[in-house]
Amino acid sequence: MTAPKIVCLAGVCFILAVLTEAANAQQTLYKWVDEDGVVHFEESPPEGVNAERIITTAAPQDVAPKVPSATPAPPPPRPQQPTDASRPVAAASVSDMTLAQLDQRCEAAREAKIAPLREAEIEKCKAQPRNDPAFCERHNADFGEGGRNVNGTVRPRMFDDLPECVEALQERNRRPN
Repeated sequence: MTAPKIVCLAGVCFILAVLTEAANAQQTLYKWVDEDGVVHFEESPPEGVNAERIITTAAPQDVAPKVPSATPAPPPPRPQQPTDASRPVAAASVSDMTLAQLDQRCEAAREAKIAPLREAEIEKCKAQPRNDPAFCERHNADFGEGGRNVNGTVRPRMFDDLPECVEALQERNRRPN
């Protein structure tokens, strides 16, 4: 095997491992609203009720049951308020983030979706014997970006409808210049 094929194979294996782990960490819940307007979440849908199926990530479960000790445990330390520098970007409110941070978050979410598709296009291009591998890389480098087609029609960017991108656009339109 050549070095590019080994790197590509390793990348595919990594992506499959991540997807497998993510699939194992999912849980199915059902959401429904009763006559009083109260929203309920349950692991199985109730009979005779129109319930919406929701896929969530499962919370880690303790392996061993907790046994109460004879002496009471000391109270947990009080959490400190995170500073702006230590606050993770995902936990920050959209209104607290700069437009550059919102754009960066959008681009990261888009790239996570586009990268596997781009790699598949590159591999499909390389599979044709008449194509030069370097050409395939260059030709698909901007895969997923918008632009114009040969006939002049507009090609929109892929995955601009992700929640992170929609929030970034809404904040850009909401904030004064």
